[in-house]
Amino acid sequence: MNNGPKISIITACYNAKNTIEQTIQSVLGQTYENIEYIIVDGASTDGTMEIVEKYRDKVDVVVSESDKGVYDAFNKGVNIASGEYVMFLNADDYLLGNGVIKQLAVFINKKKDAVCVYGDIYMINESTGYKTKHGQNINLNRLKEGIMPPHPATLLLREVILALGGFDLQYRIAADFDLMAKALQKYENRMYHVPIVVTMFRLGGLSSNDSTRSIVLNETKSILNKHFPGNSALVNQQVHDTNESLLKKWLEQITFHNKSISSSLKEKQIKSVVIFGSEEMALLIAQDLINSGIQIRGYLDNNELRHGIIMNNIEVYHPEWLLHIENIKQIDAVIFGFQGFHEEAVKKQLDTYKLIKEIHCVSWRNLVHNIN
Repeated sequence: MNNGPKISIITACYNAKNTIEQTIQSVLGQTYENIEYIIVDGASTDGTMEIVEKYRDKVDVVVSESDKGVYDAFNKGVNIASGEYVMFLNADDYLLGNGVIKQLAVFINKKKDAVCVYGDIYMINESTGYKTKHGQNINLNRLKEGIMPPHPATLLLREVILALGGFDLQYRIAADFDLMAKALQKYENRMYHVPIVVTMFRLGGLSSNDSTRSIVLNETKSILNKHFPGNSALVNQQVHDTNESLLKKWLEQITFHNKSISSSLKEKQIKSVVIFGSEEMALLIAQDLINSGIQIRGYLDNNELRHGIIMNNIEVYHPEWLLHIENIKQIDAVIFGFQGFHEEAVKKQLDTYKLIKEIHCVSWRNLVHNIN
């Protein structure tokens, strides 16, 4: 197919030696001929560029220099690109099948007004082998729920990317969501979903890593508030989605790797704790820690109706329990064991107590993040 649009595929990478070769090979193996391939490396130090060098004669443009992150690299690639359409393919991801770009190009030839054409992706957790398909028709209403076309399977007109200002670097992880929000607001009826699986997306990269999930959610919420003031759909799902993801990771680590959320506590020689929170989540946390030999001295809860309740031989106290010298001496840490995002409020509350010794405070979410 020689009469289709020129498509620039941009891969941004930094220290991606374990995955970059598969990404490169998936692009170079495409049967569609009118592809320009651009690799923008952020001055990797792990051997990534040695792998890229193996393919330099087949890659149209290679840049390797320090940058301000993945979106800065993508912006560089857009400025370099000469294609009519641009795809952003992460160094963790790879195209599924040698004909997927050709299928998208064929669709573009039929839809001459297409500003954007996007397919589906498979998402894979290589730790467990879990794989799921992600893709659907996206409109503004879906975007307001925090759902966007998957950018590793999306072709977007280069002139539109430039006209919209490219990726906004104030967003560390969700700049692609911001760009897509601007595109959908202006060109909703010229953005088309093609129901084919285009890309394999490895879970655990920048935008899907559990340790950065709260940043993704906060940035996405900020973007939605900017473009759609008063929208609350994402806010209502934020706590549920975050907790569900972390609970799955926790279960995965226990089931597949026999690991506990206590690992980072043990590294800090923490042997005795109280848990701030006394709902079912706190009980799960307590049992995991107990199984690992960490003592639970009690649950703390601001809800007076909970005070005095004993669950599995552990009592619920008012947080002022910490003000008693004999109590504070018994513990090494306070574990935040609530499901909502109340960490900052609780930290401020504890600060007002002016405790006689500094106590390590950590959320159960961070304990799950730091399982090792």
